[in-house]
Amino acid sequence: MKFIRAARRQGKRALAGHRREAAALLLLWGMMWGLVSLADRGAYRLAGFPPGGPPSWEAAAVTAITLALREVLLAPLGAGASAWFAALAGGWTRPVTTIFWAYGNRVWLRSLGVRLTTGFLTGAVTLIPLAGEGFSLWLLRERLAALPPRDRELALAGAGAAALLWLLVSRAYAQRFAMARFLLGPDYGYSAAKAIDLSVAYTRGYRWRLVGLELSFLPWFAACLLILPALWVLPWYASCRAKSFVFLCRRAGRISAQVQREAPREVCRRSVRV
Repeated sequence: MKFIRAARRQGKRALAGHRREAAALLLLWGMMWGLVSLADRGAYRLAGFPPGGPPSWEAAAVTAITLALREVLLAPLGAGASAWFAALAGGWTRPVTTIFWAYGNRVWLRSLGVRLTTGFLTGAVTLIPLAGEGFSLWLLRERLAALPPRDRELALAGAGAAALLWLLVSRAYAQRFAMARFLLGPDYGYSAAKAIDLSVAYTRGYRWRLVGLELSFLPWFAACLLILPALWVLPWYASCRAKSFVFLCRRAGRISAQVQREAPREVCRRSVRV
């Protein structure tokens, strides 16, 4: 709880005087996401497969292509936004246009590599057990149907609780890679593989605390459904994550000598107490 309270407090403090820039960053992200979504819909119509049409192999191919293009176009935005918030958490600022920084250099490919690698690993850890549970329930459907109603409800409730618990476990697993995008920033220059490796090292022992930080924002995320609160909540959350990165970077020196040598110098010097 101490870690969560400190991250929330210091994340809010870091945003003081910079909320307009953070909101502008979020709006730029939203505009880019909207343009890519419109391009997706246009690709479907040009191919003769309007969204919501009957499934087919051709439609699946168009879907795969548009998803790939979406990743290629949007992955650098995450690296740029992370670079902006990492600088803010470290005690200095960058221009809002930093969100487009990764498009002009090799970080474009690095950010795509991080996104695809971590997405695949996290997706596999999350979905394979859930798919296995769903398949088991399907195989046992006749036995479940033969149970008394109360026993059947208890069995299904247990399966739902197990699925929810596994989702939490998978979120903890995903925190292994939570710092990778920050390590792609202009102050570090790590490759995708090195950024992932260092993220795994930095977050060791703090992954459940990072999950707790996510859960503490759930009511605020619900408020974002009203759209306008998102301009305040999402930058705050991103700032909290960046502050967590600064703290974990500082702490990295106590993990091993090798990680200490690899740690970004500037951010580690501008660390915070959590």
